[in-house]
Amino acid sequence: MSIRLPPDPPPIRLMTRLLAELQTTVLARAIRLFDGDLDRVTIFAVITRDTYPFGTREGLAPTVSAHSLAMSLSRPYETVRRHVHALVDAGWCERRADGVLASPAELRSPALTEFLTLVHDAAVRFVADMARAGVPMPEVGTVRPYHHAAGVQAAIDLMLAVVDTNRRTHRDWLELVLFSTIYAANSRLLNADRELSWHYADGRKEPPPSLRMPVRASAVARALGLPEATVRRRLAHLLEDGRVERVGKKKLLVSEAWLNRPESIATSVRSFSTVRLLLARLGVNGFPLHDPARAYLAGRPAPVAFD
Repeated sequence: MSIRLPPDPPPIRLMTRLLAELQTTVLARAIRLFDGDLDRVTIFAVITRDTYPFGTREGLAPTVSAHSLAMSLSRPYETVRRHVHALVDAGWCERRADGVLASPAELRSPALTEFLTLVHDAAVRFVADMARAGVPMPEVGTVRPYHHAAGVQAAIDLMLAVVDTNRRTHRDWLELVLFSTIYAANSRLLNADRELSWHYADGRKEPPPSLRMPVRASAVARALGLPEATVRRRLAHLLEDGRVERVGKKKLLVSEAWLNRPESIATSVRSFSTVRLLLARLGVNGFPLHDPARAYLAGRPAPVAFD
């Protein structure tokens, strides 16, 4: 299938597949940590990104206000404020005179330490798979000594960048999450093979049906730890406007026609530019862009199972 793309198109489809895998890996764990509340996951992620103890001296941990959270997430202030109160009450965050921060004690807890290790290593896997497929990494000059918190922040920034560039495409983050999770499941064969990843990297060639793995709505719900009724209800919107297609009666594929729309391509090109900037910043923070596997803390995360 021939589609219109910019001259010398960047590997936007490869990036989209790997970002979908990153998001699915992180959210499959995060949604369970926060009892299925995706809004609370989002708000805690931003608080953690902005207050995680990287580059701060002892006793000078930064805080973030509910107003700035609402502005950065484009959410109503009262909604954000309610979730912030709940996070403080649950012990995930601490309140200070000028705002809130992720609780230092909670960040050191076994559950959150394990989760943030996963977040970090999912970001490493994303960079490693981009590099393995042949995507040139940004060149950076003087770098700081690497601290894993920079990788955690990069993972959160990558996910939030996807949310930001897709605001006009998806009605809310849950629909984007379902779309990305389905795409992650569909892309397993392509993501696993270096040559196939690059062959279908820029969107000029459409993968044949044999390389696209359809997934059941029930498997998406189990993978994310969400109620199946909620998933099916929200999937109805994605099916109605063509973002997702049915294969047979029960399985789902992200629509290649949707991905090939001019506005979808433009969104992906913007996302690729943002990702390049985030990778460059990660490199400045000491991340080994040309040998990403050296940065793993616990090792390469296994893909989320869809069974």
